[in-house]
Amino acid sequence: MAGRTGRCFVRLRAAAAASAAATLSWDRAVMPPFERRRFSQCTEGKPSYYGAYSTDRFGGGIGQRVGVDESHRFPLPGTGVVRIAVFSDTHERLRSWASKENWQKATAVHKGAYFTRTENLVQEAVVDHIREHYTKSGFVARDPVQMALFRLEEPRDFQARCKTTRVTQLPAVVRGVFEEERERCVVDFANKRLGGGWLGYGCVQEEIMFIERPDFGAMCARSLLEMPGDPVQEPLASPFSMHPNEAWILRGAPRYAKLGWYGRTPKDALSKVSLLDPEEDRFTAPTVIAMDAIKASFEKYSREHLEMMLTKAYTGFVAAREDPEFGGQEIVATGSWGCGAFYNSEPVMFVVQALAANAAGVRLTYHVLGDGFRLAPAFELLEDALLRKLSVAEALDILEERCATDQSWRTKFKSKSPKSA
Repeated sequence: MAGRTGRCFVRLRAAAAASAAATLSWDRAVMPPFERRRFSQCTEGKPSYYGAYSTDRFGGGIGQRVGVDESHRFPLPGTGVVRIAVFSDTHERLRSWASKENWQKATAVHKGAYFTRTENLVQEAVVDHIREHYTKSGFVARDPVQMALFRLEEPRDFQARCKTTRVTQLPAVVRGVFEEERERCVVDFANKRLGGGWLGYGCVQEEIMFIERPDFGAMCARSLLEMPGDPVQEPLASPFSMHPNEAWILRGAPRYAKLGWYGRTPKDALSKVSLLDPEEDRFTAPTVIAMDAIKASFEKYSREHLEMMLTKAYTGFVAAREDPEFGGQEIVATGSWGCGAFYNSEPVMFVVQALAANAAGVRLTYHVLGDGFRLAPAFELLEDALLRKLSVAEALDILEERCATDQSWRTKFKSKSPKSA
């Protein structure tokens, strides 16, 4: 076992120093070395975090992110993670910006540049209905709305943690959706562009969060109109996007509405919206860890895939635990991260998040929806690691082996059979 453990994250160490000749010129200027390597892998048909998007005009990644000032970077000692930038604004300024005209312009950019496949005009009407309630609110906040970007930049520190930290905690599993009024820190199952399709279509966990908490939506929508270029014509990304080794911490956005559905927005959606007084959520609005899952365009997880996902989850968890301004969280509420439209396996994502939580020093409350996907094999793997006093790195070796040899640990992605001649 020890011999195999030495392999843990050697690819990450190499990636931290790599430069990719196949990278586009604008990527070379702004993209971290880790992401440049992932882009080159994507073009070569090798494992990539964003491989499912490899043929889009963004080259599989987010494109050229603009508007991120990295001059006030803050390392989190001993973690390998750095706080890259903080975006902060008042509720009053965001509400003032969120006029119907500005919102419509931002929606046009969102639909024209990023979420181009379809639209749902009923959802747009719902968003505008809540926006109007938001702008008329007299709510005076004590604290600003803040979004902080974190990046894993020192894989050696991460590797050291994984090799020396034993698996000592298993997630506590509960049935039902997040209880955001009680749980102090929750995971946003994010898109690589924060908010996902909230302005146009799609209404699952992240979109609902950004619709119900319009301060987050306003911060992201405004950025679409402030980019120094036209993202419809150029492969540009707003500041509120992320590379494979990054995650966000969001806070300070009380809830203004409650949506009465999940999934596709129904035709009678406006009748299912309950407008709320944000004052009631003043002291209960949770800290949010925004982290995007890998989109499985493959059936069998490779070592690289597992390391990528562990990196992502660890970055978000350790930021929420260790950062002196945005951290202090001991318990994180999460669930079936990336197991819907992104085709990931529930047992695999359960184990990955549990290992990341052990490495980061947080405990997980894991929400399940009773959809028939069993976590028993994942519990067995983690319990075995706990009883045998295995390290996170050693447990990852076992997970890799399960994924390679057991079909029940594969993704939900099914490749299309080639058409017969």
